[in-house]
Amino acid sequence: MLDGDAVVDVSEYTSALKRWWPLIAVASIIGLVLGSILIGLQSSSYEAVATVEVRPLVTQGDDPNLDVSRQVNTTTERAIAGSQRVAEGALALLDASEQLGIDDLNDPEVEALAQTLVVDPEIARGVVENISIDIPADSQILEITVGADNAERSRDLAQGLAHAYLDFRRDEGLAGTELARQQLFAREQELIVELDELSREIASATGEAERQSLSYRDVSKREELAGIGARLANISAISINAGEVLDDADVPDGRAGLPFLAGPMSGLLLGGFAGLGVAFMLDRRDDRFRSATAELADMDLAPMGAVPVGRGIFRLGTDQAIAELNSEAGEAYRRVQGSLLFNLDQLDKTVVMVTGTNNPHSTTTVAANLASAAARAGRRTLLIGADLRRPSLHDRFALENVRGLSDVLAGEVAVEGALQQAPELQNLRIIPAGSPVQQPARLLQSVALGRFLSQVKNGYDLVVVEAPPVLSVADAADLGRLCEGVVLVVEPGRTSRSDVADSVEQLRRVGADVVGSIVAESTPV
Repeated sequence: MLDGDAVVDVSEYTSALKRWWPLIAVASIIGLVLGSILIGLQSSSYEAVATVEVRPLVTQGDDPNLDVSRQVNTTTERAIAGSQRVAEGALALLDASEQLGIDDLNDPEVEALAQTLVVDPEIARGVVENISIDIPADSQILEITVGADNAERSRDLAQGLAHAYLDFRRDEGLAGTELARQQLFAREQELIVELDELSREIASATGEAERQSLSYRDVSKREELAGIGARLANISAISINAGEVLDDADVPDGRAGLPFLAGPMSGLLLGGFAGLGVAFMLDRRDDRFRSATAELADMDLAPMGAVPVGRGIFRLGTDQAIAELNSEAGEAYRRVQGSLLFNLDQLDKTVVMVTGTNNPHSTTTVAANLASAAARAGRRTLLIGADLRRPSLHDRFALENVRGLSDVLAGEVAVEGALQQAPELQNLRIIPAGSPVQQPARLLQSVALGRFLSQVKNGYDLVVVEAPPVLSVADAADLGRLCEGVVLVVEPGRTSRSDVADSVEQLRRVGADVVGSIVAESTPV
């Protein structure tokens, strides 16, 4: 895919998938499990919905000043519709309807019988727990949803709740107007008695001032009495309109919630996407090589090729060090040693040190096979095991490690006494690490090492020095400054760019000439 001169390398993403596929797989499995658990926890009941329009409780067409818009508070109505009292009323209506065989919950006989029935509060509480009420925006409509284990039961409960809620509102409205009527009637009777008393007082009054005062009181009370009459007439004109059921509840087609497979599939997808996101994030932060050959070239470390270092592809020695002559691994090492020898011949160099950043196993395997490939090509080759701390080169060829480099540098053995013939490789001689020493750094920093390398290079076409990793100990730097060239072994997926950069810096700081690099693959090339 092109964007101007930019090219999107798809292999960058595919390599990230290959590198982090276990993380993506684990995230997908976790998502699958969580999705299955969550879908199992969701409601498995049937849900039915009844829709109720809530109207102002008290209306009066003859009074234009009556403000009825404030009489509906949907928040309050939601609480009322989902209350235990309404749930008990709904259960009583349903019970009465069943006993009478009348389906209409508004039937007077059903309502009358329901008033006499006693409902178990525990059952009502169970109904309340399964009620949910929604209010569409900017409306006075309640959508009453109720769940039950049975589809018909959920329909009946939703319908019963809608009617019980409206009955509750109507009864509350009627009770309020009746209370107001009784209070006004009581005051009316009090005023009649008071007026009779005032009439007698006025008749018996002797002075004009007293009669005038009593007359004022009489007029005031008669005006109050007239007002009460008007208010009683007003109450008589009041009508109660609780609302109506807009949509009756229907029998639900199936259980509420998503299908069971939706949970695992959604969890699998979400887990997979989450795993991909984390994988790409980690991959971006990962300092390891992705395309080692190209990246090493960018770091000015000319890659000479890729070779295998994994076990199971070699034949000789207890650790299987040497690749078969006509195998793919053998051909890979033959190509790399050809490239190395060409570079060394161009520079008229003979002694080359093979080292890595952290892993001694790969360094030893590469050094042993480069030397073997050169010997097979007819070059007189000397392979030196210079890892005095963890010697393993002799094991790769099934040789003894009784005498070797440490003994030569200590002056205890001549060079000829430390040489060993490599099995089946006529042109390859090996000097193993030798006897264990307490302070290998002292030997590798001694003048004897320089004399030794000057002596052996004159008798061979190629001298390969197997050194410990650069970042593990300082021995590689001590060896590198005396060798004519250094080859750095890099393992993609294991070696980081910063490790390679640090290794090269340490080597060049002591004057070592890093002539190139070799990509060590853990699988056959």
